[in-house]
Amino acid sequence: QFEREIISERTREKMGAARKKGKWVGGMVPLGYDSDKVNHKLVINQQEAEIVRKIFDLYLDKGSSLSVAMALNEIGYTTKIHVGSGGKKIGGIKFTSSGVQLFIKNVSYTGKVNYRGQIYQGEHERIVSDEIFQKAQEILADNRQERRVAVTSNNKGLLNNILHCKDCN
Repeated sequence: QFEREIISERTREKMGAARKKGKWVGGMVPLGYDSDKVNHKLVINQQEAEIVRKIFDLYLDKGSSLSVAMALNEIGYTTKIHVGSGGKKIGGIKFTSSGVQLFIKNVSYTGKVNYRGQIYQGEHERIVSDEIFQKAQEILADNRQERRVAVTSNNKGLLNNILHCKDCN
């Protein structure tokens, strides 16, 4: 058990160090990129990169993730298809509002890597400029609505204290 914990800790540290250097250490490859398995880098997929640019352009134009998702679905675009090790396909579905928000928040499109809340310069090329990304973040922040905590009410129901159970009163 101790050996397993030591090995997993060293693996996490090594992956963290690689992320800090801007390397791609695996996981789901974002839309707009392909994985270069030899050099362990993200390489731009030009057809998908156009979709990513369109997502950002539509978001800057419309200012709504739902409107962007609806526009992309009308065009006929779908999410990236990932093929798992067992051959199972994941993705290839219609865009959703929350999915568009995840695209807008993803710093990978600016050529950077996010590791534990810190942003590091990545080894991969950018698809979106920093200016466009920052404008999209500002719109996203302006659209965010704070959720209020529901206040418990003393009034539990319309007929409270009027109707009573015959058996238990």
